[in-house]
Amino acid sequence: MDELQVIVNQKPGIIEFNYTELRDALAKEMDMRKKEVFTEDQKPLARSEVAALRKLKVVIDDKRKEVKKQCLAPYEEFELKANELKNLIDEPINLINKQIDEMEERRKSERRTKIQSLYDSLIGDMADYIPLKKIYNTKWENASVTVTVIKKELTEIVNSTKTAVTMLNSMTSDAVPEAIRRYKSNLDLAGAISYINQYENQKAEILRREEEKRRQEEEQRRQQEEDRIRKQERERIAEEDRIRREEREKAEKEAVQEASQNFFSKEPDDDLPFEQPSTITAFYKVVATPEELEQVEMAFNSIGIFFERRDA
Repeated sequence: MDELQVIVNQKPGIIEFNYTELRDALAKEMDMRKKEVFTEDQKPLARSEVAALRKLKVVIDDKRKEVKKQCLAPYEEFELKANELKNLIDEPINLINKQIDEMEERRKSERRTKIQSLYDSLIGDMADYIPLKKIYNTKWENASVTVTVIKKELTEIVNSTKTAVTMLNSMTSDAVPEAIRRYKSNLDLAGAISYINQYENQKAEILRREEEKRRQEEEQRRQQEEDRIRKQERERIAEEDRIRREEREKAEKEAVQEASQNFFSKEPDDDLPFEQPSTITAFYKVVATPEELEQVEMAFNSIGIFFERRDA
């Protein structure tokens, strides 16, 4: 199509009016009006002055609008004709664009089909983790992106997903199933591993507390058993002491009784040095300290009494 040129012969209008005369007269008049001072009884006069000034302002603005309309009249006629020309051009543009859009949509449809084919050939057993809609990149539909680039990116996504799933499954933890479920939802490997680590840390803390509780309970049982054994030992020793004490007291009592019986039942000794009709043989049981017994024997000796001592 031959290049068309838009040729416009515009003659800008010149607007002339008595601007200088009006400006000078208004400036002088307004200076006088600004200096006027009205009293309370001159309020009606003040209001009439304001009304007159506003009327003058309206006259000037009405003239401005009139002149503007006259100036715009040629432009408005030109704008109307220009829009008619644009509308003539828009019709073939729209028809051609429609064909271009249809061709682009067919191309994109073919590209989407190719992308689906590439995905199917590469996905393997990772479809549950990365369905195509989840990893789809609309830039792959651009004509500037080659099929080779798309295949490379899909391969990288599939391989990284396989590596992530293998890594998660290799971890020894009860939290692996939940971590894999989380990974499926957002493909965040770091987040899934962090979840496992947090779970294991919490589990270790729970086990530590349970072990500490078990140890304390075991220590308590051991202490109770030791206390029980010590108590039994003390009771056994006390019982043995009681039995020995009773046996000793019984033996001592029996010995005293036997000695007493022997002492008081003993026949007079035939070996006494002498016996006169006026002498009497008698037996005394004396309970005294060694010092007191010594004094008793000294007294016997001092008065010439024969005695024989038998300790109980």
